[in-house]
Amino acid sequence: MNVAVIFAGGIGSRMSSATLPKQFLEIHGTPLIVHTIQHFQDHPDIDGVAVAILPEWRERFAQLVARYELTKVKWIVDGGATGQESRHRAIRAVADECPGDSVVLVHDGVRPLIDAQLISDNIQTVRERGSAITCTKGNETIVSASGEEIDEVLPRDFLYIAQAPQSLRLSTALEIYDRAVAEGDDDSIDTATLLRRFGHPLFRVPGPRSNIKITTAEDYYICRAFFDVIERRQIGG
Repeated sequence: MNVAVIFAGGIGSRMSSATLPKQFLEIHGTPLIVHTIQHFQDHPDIDGVAVAILPEWRERFAQLVARYELTKVKWIVDGGATGQESRHRAIRAVADECPGDSVVLVHDGVRPLIDAQLISDNIQTVRERGSAITCTKGNETIVSASGEEIDEVLPRDFLYIAQAPQSLRLSTALEIYDRAVAEGDDDSIDTATLLRRFGHPLFRVPGPRSNIKITTAEDYYICRAFFDVIERRQIGG
């Protein structure tokens, strides 16, 4: 089986919207979370979708699932206090019903510009190599700084930006998330971090630069501009 694990438990504290979590903000009349899930809904190789959502917004999300006929959404779980906890809860829900060799694609609910090819590439890479970390090439100079003074200028030839999906076998996902909690860590940045920490190899999958995560108001407007371009191409094509 191939299952998407979508976490949308954040409140969007860095967005300008004070009343509506960012995953429910709309572009072209459709909530971001629906745009995101629709890619997995439409992909022929995806068998199911698990979503971790803010508990107080669970009913609203369930209504969206019904309204947009997102029939592959088989698990809706309450998100936790951190992104790691939300991902862990969704992974556990999937593990209760799916075999350990299932491919799990862990994705942000507010990363709606994923495409079908990237989903396919993640699935294939996990099947062939065990993990798939979506990355884009860094195109600017990266520096490290502990304060105002720059400590080091890093060569960018081998630097990539990790995005999502971050994909792996279900048994491995459960192992690393359970182990993190057992060792007192409940707030890791992402799945790739846990894979590396616990000695699992990571394999890079090239992703489009447009596959951005909506974190700030600026991200939202950039994302909307991408959607405008896509819509114009569809009308013109």
